[in-house]
Amino acid sequence: MSYSIYESITSNQRFPVNLFVTAIQSSAFHWHNEYELLGVLKGSVSMRVQSEQFTLRKGDLYLVNPNTIHALKQTEQEENLCMVIQIGQELFSSGRDDRSEIRFYLDSTQDEEPECGFSLFYRSMARLIREATSESRHSPFRIRALICTLIADLFDNAVYDIRFRDTLAGDSQELAVKLIEFLEAHLREEGIVELACRQFGLSRRSLDRSLKSTVGVTAKELIESLRVEQAKNLLKNTEKNMNYILDTCGFGSEKTFYRVFRKETGVTPSVFRQKGYIENYNDTIKGYLDYEASEVASILKQILEGDDHV
Repeated sequence: MSYSIYESITSNQRFPVNLFVTAIQSSAFHWHNEYELLGVLKGSVSMRVQSEQFTLRKGDLYLVNPNTIHALKQTEQEENLCMVIQIGQELFSSGRDDRSEIRFYLDSTQDEEPECGFSLFYRSMARLIREATSESRHSPFRIRALICTLIADLFDNAVYDIRFRDTLAGDSQELAVKLIEFLEAHLREEGIVELACRQFGLSRRSLDRSLKSTVGVTAKELIESLRVEQAKNLLKNTEKNMNYILDTCGFGSEKTFYRVFRKETGVTPSVFRQKGYIENYNDTIKGYLDYEASEVASILKQILEGDDHV
């Protein structure tokens, strides 16, 4: 099973769009072909996009461009709820050269606020999520209309640029992808960093520099994160004992396992398992948790009734 790597998106209807609300526990480094718009309904989420790390809080939103390495994590065990909209690139093409790539810059934590305000996009997301949870048989038509309006609003109001693939600085990103895939496949190996250096013809310094510039962490930090994600999955979904898990994930010793796991999650492996995370785990979406539909409906209603304090 993969704990980072490329994420294949399956749309809910015959339209290249996926809409859902989720509570996020963690999602290791991953990427996908779709644009992904994330909006926080409740609590906060720590987000890493390539080498940048920041916190999204209630009312914040961020647009992840296609094939951009990113990761998500809950903050300090604080409960959260997030809206997620994933849109296929083909809806943005408008007949442009298929070698081009449109990259938007929409980050309510750092970017300059557009004239229309970030709230335009946040409420558009809320309308789409509400429509996606509607039982109306005509909802698919409204969803298409709302998605097209959202895309038009992005072009009209968000900062973006158009790049051509033969001029994209993609070599470092491609190397990072291959490095992550290799490290993930060899988590049990001793001397995993040295193996990676030999595999890619890099010195340890060059390896760390490449990862630091693309995903913001060193090889050691990345390996620890991947091992914890694998351990969390085993704790959630199996009854394997701790010795089996620490050996399978390549921690080497019980002391290291507990230290690294607690640093990443805030709790020990035993507490993590005892808290019953297995009951909430959704196997179809990495690190995402179920939520109370009534709570989401209440929050969406508040947003769409024009509460300016959201």
